[in-house]
Amino acid sequence: MSAREHTQGRAGRLRETTLGEIAQAVGGTVEGDGAAMIRGAMPIERAGPDDLTFLANPRYAKALATTRAGGIVVGEGVQADGHNLIRVTHPYLAFARALTLLVQPALPEPGIHAGAHVHPGATLGAGAAVMAGAYVGARCVLGPGTIVFPGAVLLEGVVCGADCHLYPGVVVREDCRLGDRVILNPNVSIGGDGYGFAQDGARHVKIPQIGTVEIGDDVEIGAGSTVDRAAMGATTIGRGTKIDNLVMVGHGCTIGEDVLIVAQSGMAGSATIGDRAILAARAGVLGHLTLGAGTLVYSRAHVTKSTPEGAVVSGNPARPHKEQLRRDALLARIDQLNERVAQLERRVGKQDEQK
Repeated sequence: MSAREHTQGRAGRLRETTLGEIAQAVGGTVEGDGAAMIRGAMPIERAGPDDLTFLANPRYAKALATTRAGGIVVGEGVQADGHNLIRVTHPYLAFARALTLLVQPALPEPGIHAGAHVHPGATLGAGAAVMAGAYVGARCVLGPGTIVFPGAVLLEGVVCGADCHLYPGVVVREDCRLGDRVILNPNVSIGGDGYGFAQDGARHVKIPQIGTVEIGDDVEIGAGSTVDRAAMGATTIGRGTKIDNLVMVGHGCTIGEDVLIVAQSGMAGSATIGDRAILAARAGVLGHLTLGAGTLVYSRAHVTKSTPEGAVVSGNPARPHKEQLRRDALLARIDQLNERVAQLERRVGKQDEQK
């Protein structure tokens, strides 16, 4: 199997189109042959004469001399003589939009597969599909075009909006609600019990988790991530937020709109993450804290205090990033400072001996 055949098998079929059509769709300008046919997309080093590729990172500029790509999406000021180009302001964004144009997703036929279990009390919108081995419980509502892939489980009372994709192994528990165009990647868990226990002096007594989870439109959650239901009320994830693989969202958290949360990050119960915040890989946020809108939390930072709007924090415990950089610089000199202190101690010791 060729590399392109493998790519097409994963993403669905790629339709043929011209470089000019792609340029028009992404708001770019063609330099070269706008009639060149594009049939695939590949990295710049591996692209062939009918592939589209892009250059956004200057470190790959040397690949322009050897690439065989049929079309290259580039930014302003990039020189690539002899190649067909689509020149844009933001090449990475334009390439993403070009892929959306090229890909024809491999979607199942609408309807309920004979090997699926769908409760008679569930409601499916026009074009919805439930594939073999999936389970859809009583009072569930699937919006138009929503797909429940094999092995996904929706327990009683789950509501999904239009055009949602729930991939194999997804579990959405009772009465959780998903907006339109929500993507839950394999083995995502939505609405599991929050980690709530009271103590009677000798044992841990489970606190019933009677809340739910509400997920806004255009949210995507990566494989293996978990979003716990609230003890009371709702754990909420705002429109457009994108969550990576292996992320933990504790019960009662409120996550705003257009937030980015990267792999292995986690937030304890009742944390609030403001709109457009970014949590880099393995960031952690303690419970009941509030991160202001636009906060940036660097990788592996451990946030122990609430942050104002637009804060940039790093370290453990997290502190303003510039302060953390100064501390890191000091730590890098710790051996030199220790040696200087030792020298001073020796000099003082000699002076005392001479008295």
